[in-house]
Amino acid sequence: MLSINNVSLRVEEKDILHNVSLDRKTGKNYCILGKNGSGKSSLAAAIMGHPSYEVIDGDILLDGKSIRDMEPHERAKSGIFLAFQQIPAIKGVKLFEFLRTIYNAKHDADERFIGFKKIVLPLMDELGIDEEFLWRDLNVGFSGGERRKVEILQLKLLEPRYIILDEVDSGLDVDAFRSVATLLSSLDSAENSIIIITHYFTILDYIPVDHVMVMQDGKVVREWSLELVEEVKEGGFNW
Repeated sequence: MLSINNVSLRVEEKDILHNVSLDRKTGKNYCILGKNGSGKSSLAAAIMGHPSYEVIDGDILLDGKSIRDMEPHERAKSGIFLAFQQIPAIKGVKLFEFLRTIYNAKHDADERFIGFKKIVLPLMDELGIDEEFLWRDLNVGFSGGERRKVEILQLKLLEPRYIILDEVDSGLDVDAFRSVATLLSSLDSAENSIIIITHYFTILDYIPVDHVMVMQDGKVVREWSLELVEEVKEGGFNW
């Protein structure tokens, strides 16, 4: 279980989350809704351990143990993955070496060139990513859809238990979104939990969710089943 217990968050001397609590279990999917600036992405950053986000109160627990003092890479190794709104491009870092490094770090492995190729190529073929991308700089010159596919490739390599999708429809055209959403839906299993952060609703047509919460002004203002999505569609965020 991933638990957020009365967490308050500060960024650059500004309080942006106020006593937020939630419990997330593997095998169940969740959705966090809210307007821009409501605190959704800040909550994701806090879970992942972004150094600019200071937890001033409360705690974050994974399987009953605090991860508040863990570095981001330690949280990732423990099974948490955050898909960014805007995926960075990194010149000078080849995709192959990046993928091999994160795979070895997560699995305490030492896969060399040939061994890792045998692992990654079938996954790339499954996702429709050309092998040529392995020898390019990480995300440099990639389209929005290509960057998302590479992100999904990371998910398949790392097999995290908690997948946080922070407005992953950002920067995608309609066709690219459909393709990415379909691939993301294939990740849904009893072994993980997908947490969807959005202020749109289309992605919920692809990934079923068990529980919905609405954030406003850094607080959780409503929680309910999927029916809450329909209520928001009809009346907006009017609380």
